[in-house]
Amino acid sequence: MELQWDNKKYTTGFAHIDQQHKELFEGVNGLIHFLKLSSVTQDDRNKAKVSEMLDFLADYAQKHFQDEEKVFEKYDHPMKEANKEAHQLFLEKYGHYQEKLEEKLQEERLTRGVLIQIHIFLQSWLVNHIVKVDTSLRDCADKAAEEKEEIREQEETKNRGVFSRFFALLTGK
Repeated sequence: MELQWDNKKYTTGFAHIDQQHKELFEGVNGLIHFLKLSSVTQDDRNKAKVSEMLDFLADYAQKHFQDEEKVFEKYDHPMKEANKEAHQLFLEKYGHYQEKLEEKLQEERLTRGVLIQIHIFLQSWLVNHIVKVDTSLRDCADKAAEEKEEIREQEETKNRGVFSRFFALLTGK
């Protein structure tokens, strides 16, 4: 089953984080594409592509985790440490799956079952993590929007004060 983005369920309020989540969905869905190919476990080119795709997903996830952790840190989010730990556990478990895949590739014993296990892990972890942890950033996004609005209002007031003083000087009032 392919992952479908649902704004109500998955949006964090930070556009760059949401975009990265969408791209991770796309990567996980890409694995489904390979699972649909009848030759995925026999064709050396497809096996190499699957391996490359999973390596790319690992690299992308690591970059995404760094970006996301910066947001949690910036807003001193109460779940920032739990989020970091969850990311670390994901990378460790995903690393084990990658090792298992490489081992099966070396032994020429890659099966659909291995790829299905990896897909199920990726899909369930990603959805659960976004829903249970990442969407808690919405409060921070609201706070960030409020802060931006306050700054804008302060600048507006400050600028209005400058012009009022300027016109007072011009008119002598």
